[in-house]
Amino acid sequence: MIHKLKLTQFRNFLSREFFFSEDKNYIIWENGKWKTNILESLSLLTSNSITWIWFENLVNQDSEFFHIEMSNTRNDSLSIFFDKKLSKKKYSINSKATSKKKFSELSLKSVLFSPFHMNMMYLSPSLRRDFLDNILKSSFPEYSDILSAYKKSLSNRNKVLKNISKNKSTKSEILFWNKKFIIDCEKVYEYRKQIIHYLEENSQSLKKWFNWKVSDATFNYISNIDLEKSISQQISHYLEKNIDRDIILKSTNIWPHRDDFSIILNESVNLVDFASRWEVKTTILGLKNIEITFIEEHTSRKPILIIDDLLSELDKTHKDFLIESIHGYQTFITWIELDDIRESNVITL
Repeated sequence: MIHKLKLTQFRNFLSREFFFSEDKNYIIWENGKWKTNILESLSLLTSNSITWIWFENLVNQDSEFFHIEMSNTRNDSLSIFFDKKLSKKKYSINSKATSKKKFSELSLKSVLFSPFHMNMMYLSPSLRRDFLDNILKSSFPEYSDILSAYKKSLSNRNKVLKNISKNKSTKSEILFWNKKFIIDCEKVYEYRKQIIHYLEENSQSLKKWFNWKVSDATFNYISNIDLEKSISQQISHYLEKNIDRDIILKSTNIWPHRDDFSIILNESVNLVDFASRWEVKTTILGLKNIEITFIEEHTSRKPILIIDDLLSELDKTHKDFLIESIHGYQTFITWIELDDIRESNVITL
């Protein structure tokens, strides 16, 4: 549980401390008044991200560094220091420098709710893949390295394909990266299978978010690979069979970086292809709650919940349902008005 947050030269805050309750914390002020800055700092300290942003842009415009620190009631602390001039980051636990990996392992986990997530079913499949991968990163510290290694072997294989197409390399030179790609690809799938199976098993829980107005909700993972068969054999067979195709296209065109998923309602409505705004919004709220339970089950710790300007997107029914569903979790919610807030900690800027 986060008891105190201290911001120094971070965004619009020169020096500010905030104290939080263990339940819901409402951050109230009009738009454009730095509410999201607080949530950005919390997301960084919990090794998550509301937005993909350069650290340089988080430093106060009149400063050369920022320092953010969160602590619990026992004064155990985690902090991040960034020197803009040197472009150097320093991660610390109880004022002792540590690696980013160790920092991520020991920090609290967080689940983010924001209007940006409402686009997940509408826009690129990459957003849906990111949803799965971010859950795995929060649940398994080693997954970040596994995913990074996969992306590196994919990039290197694609470089060799381009060189072959330009007659700068021969087909034999692709064999090394094929082997590396197969190993790294299989590792990604072994972790992906855990969240895929969990979503398949729990997809029916989405029905309650529709107030039981749908009779069926199914999670459908879309891939050219059968996850129940030998992954390495399938990949090896594809790479061997499609080498000429990959050379012409200069890229590797299937596997984890091309996979997708959809949610099927009532056995016919595919939310990726056709759905109302209301159906998509409702489904994503349900998926985020499945994310909470997955992380909690696999880390044995309750994640904190960060809800950025989402309540304004919801009707009263969904708003009440969301607030009820997050009971028992430390939650940080940005909001504009004090209306309907009858409890918990209210922070005004």
